[in-house]
Amino acid sequence: MAHRDPPSRATRSGSGLPAIDRLSPPPPFDLVAARVEAHSSPGDVVVDLHGRGGWVARAAIDRQRRAVSLESGPLTRLLAEVVLRPPDVRHLDAAFQSLGASPRGETSLRLAIGEWFATRCATCGRSLIADELTWEAGADGDPARPVRKHYRCTACRDQQSGGEQRHAPLDDADLELALATEPGAAVRDRLAERFPAPPGGDGLVDEVLDLHTPRQLAALAAILERIEGDLRAAPVESALRLAFLQAILPSSRLQSTPGRAAALRIVGGHVRRPTGDVWRERNPWLALEDGFRAVRGFVQQLEGGPLGPVQARFGEDLRSLGEGAATAIVRLAGHSTGPGLGIDGRDAGRPTDRARVRLLLGQPPVRPTQERIAAAWHGTAWALGRAAASLVPAEPLVATSWRAPWAWQAASLRRSLEAAEPLLARDGRAVFFLDPAGPEALVATAVGAAGAGFRVIDARLAEPDEESGGFVELAPPGATLPPGPRTRANVGLPPIPGGPGDPELVPGPGLFAPPERFDARPFSAADAAKTVTATAIEALRARGEPARTERLLGEILVGLDRAGQLRRFAASASGGSDAGSDAAATGGDRPPGADRPPVVDRPPGADRPSAGRTAPTSAGRGTLESAVAGSSSAAGSSSSAAAASGAAEASGDPVERLVGLIRDELGRSTQRRIVEIEPDRWWLADRDDRASAAAPLADRVEWAVYSLLSTAGPLTEDGFFSRIAALFAGPDLPDEALVRACLDSYRSPASTADRIVTGEDLPRRSAEHAELIGLLADAGHRLAMRVWIGRREQARTVDGRRLGDRLEDRELDAYLPVVARGPVEELEAVDCIWYVRTKATFMFEVEWTAMLGDTILRRHERIAPDERLVRFLVVPSERTELVRYKLERSPLLRSAMADGNWHVVKWHHLRAFLARDPLSLADLEPYLGLDPPIERNAAQLSLFGE
Repeated sequence: MAHRDPPSRATRSGSGLPAIDRLSPPPPFDLVAARVEAHSSPGDVVVDLHGRGGWVARAAIDRQRRAVSLESGPLTRLLAEVVLRPPDVRHLDAAFQSLGASPRGETSLRLAIGEWFATRCATCGRSLIADELTWEAGADGDPARPVRKHYRCTACRDQQSGGEQRHAPLDDADLELALATEPGAAVRDRLAERFPAPPGGDGLVDEVLDLHTPRQLAALAAILERIEGDLRAAPVESALRLAFLQAILPSSRLQSTPGRAAALRIVGGHVRRPTGDVWRERNPWLALEDGFRAVRGFVQQLEGGPLGPVQARFGEDLRSLGEGAATAIVRLAGHSTGPGLGIDGRDAGRPTDRARVRLLLGQPPVRPTQERIAAAWHGTAWALGRAAASLVPAEPLVATSWRAPWAWQAASLRRSLEAAEPLLARDGRAVFFLDPAGPEALVATAVGAAGAGFRVIDARLAEPDEESGGFVELAPPGATLPPGPRTRANVGLPPIPGGPGDPELVPGPGLFAPPERFDARPFSAADAAKTVTATAIEALRARGEPARTERLLGEILVGLDRAGQLRRFAASASGGSDAGSDAAATGGDRPPGADRPPVVDRPPGADRPSAGRTAPTSAGRGTLESAVAGSSSAAGSSSSAAAASGAAEASGDPVERLVGLIRDELGRSTQRRIVEIEPDRWWLADRDDRASAAAPLADRVEWAVYSLLSTAGPLTEDGFFSRIAALFAGPDLPDEALVRACLDSYRSPASTADRIVTGEDLPRRSAEHAELIGLLADAGHRLAMRVWIGRREQARTVDGRRLGDRLEDRELDAYLPVVARGPVEELEAVDCIWYVRTKATFMFEVEWTAMLGDTILRRHERIAPDERLVRFLVVPSERTELVRYKLERSPLLRSAMADGNWHVVKWHHLRAFLARDPLSLADLEPYLGLDPPIERNAAQLSLFGE
């Protein structure tokens, strides 16, 4: 069975370092931890092929696993140093104080930078250091000039809050200091050496440096000199570099408002400055202090966060994980100058290897954009220097219009999975968490995995109101797909090549055709469309209620994979995407694939027996690290995306083609079995399909929530969500909002996050239910109407008397189809009916839950609507919000309520109405609705009355 993530576990809080988060958003931490626990055991190796700062490795090490993190770029490698080996806060504070006190001429570095921003208080005349200056562009193209200074004067007593920031016009001394051009020339040349200019961007480096004033450049250069020149522990130095990285944009002309700097945009080899005539010149040392505070808080969160304290021990290769004391390997994917990971395809599967990879966990490579590439190139050059920045292919920065196709992400993921597959155990798993990017991200991941021979076990795309983007769970080539062949004793059997359980066999094209190998025939769009329809119908049947496209897409991809269509599609599309990627990496100056091992385009599995893949040679596969070269993110493979963009525009992006095929099949004008009942929401169009559908998922989740709360005893909130998630799988996986709505409806007001209990009692509810039906029957007789009580309710007793005894003989023998048009068995199941033949009929359905599917969508769907028929849904007040949520969530319920002339009335309001004397139907109207007028009037009376 595929692992199910708890519905409420997808929290995605950023690292708190905007300069890193905008490049590589971190994964959902708690979901990563849940997958590590579910798919690996202590001592196993967890590999992150496209690391974004060592988060996956940190979660694995904290749970006694070992980890390999191949980082996407130099900046994420820098972050991983801090995440996996966070420095002691006291050592970090001492290093920053030492940095500020380091000698600079005849004074310290901090004071020297302060002298370049020296000014005087406009009120008391004391000398102080300006925080920032406001610059305005001159008229008619004149150069910008500073017009106002912003400072803090703690000694000034002119105002009560003298420590707050003030502003004043510049005096002559301020203006002269701000417009000074020295020191600048030597500093500028030294800083320009840190930036490798892309071909065609000769003036780009000068434009980047022009974002800073000469004294800002001098200050930044002085800070860098001390950070790189002093000898410190690696985690402390990495933390200081991160703090410096946070100070770059605030110390530039991109800051037009206090505390907010615009993103760097480079188009056509030129920097595009923000529109506007005003910008702020920030004191670089103060910006560094702000960045240090952010990094210091980040380190404190690492020590006290949910992952707990962890200190990784770095190793050189996989053998060091299995035979030594190392717990982690952190490398820059494809760009490390040191040795490889130490295991290639020839000895990856040796029984003597103690470092066995059980789980590939992480995120797909970040789809590069011009803004991401600009930020990676700019930030890497400033924080790490020219050597690191040269690893960021910056060719797209000279393009005027550039877009990375989704095929690039699929091809990059395919190459990395092919490289990691020899190291992965046959019973291992690969799980990728998606960024919120729409259906293309899910399809690209599935297509890339299928191209590498991996099988899609489970896939899910998050709905728009969810923070996470979804996930894809994969099985390695040759693995037995769940549930797999089993004996009568429920013991798993190994697959037989060419027989039962062979993962390379897929259903044949006809109803009675034998299974065939997935690569026995080419991809067929017509066959894929049939699979899309069949899979969507089965998913909707299992769900029992309409589903959004996001919910169906994952099931459709699993269905396409089981039918072999996904791997056939990936095989047909792999040639073009690889060619495009290789051509892009060259930039036209070197042969394709010169910077990485060659990739042979062939149908996955063609070079291995059906039971598994033959281990490739080291010459053909290479080490894991080198084979993943150029496939990690914008920082590592942006140039390959550039060429893939041109190839995709010429031939069509295969990922977008597959997304279009699925959408076209679902929305086909001749589609007779699936209908779009609301925008982007699908349901079964055929009556027989609807009749065979399961009970609505919302009702099953509600009953599961009540059952768990009433039988499991006190639970923590985390334990509750974990156990609910274990009860549902596939298309039945509920969303967090539904589970929380059910929990809020059934939990006791005394519950807390650490102790959830319910106040519901089934015997009490059953007695109240029977009592209310008896009151309805008596009230019907008081209104001079005939009454019917549901056949299954007649045997129940209230006050020692059967409910059926409240009916007269002629009422017990009544033929209900003359009262309303519908099947006898459905009419007899209605809880209570008041009727006057040929004149009026009132049906009451008394529910103590909010499970409305069986009552409204099944039973009353067969009872024809009539202008003389009025239906009432009676629910307890505790279910009000849950009923409201279900009506908002389900278009079927809303439509059925409107077409069936339904009215909602709460239990206590109905009791109040039935207790009136005399009783009149005209008095019922103020009690109707989830927000009845009687409640609004009572609220007004309590507000204005005594």
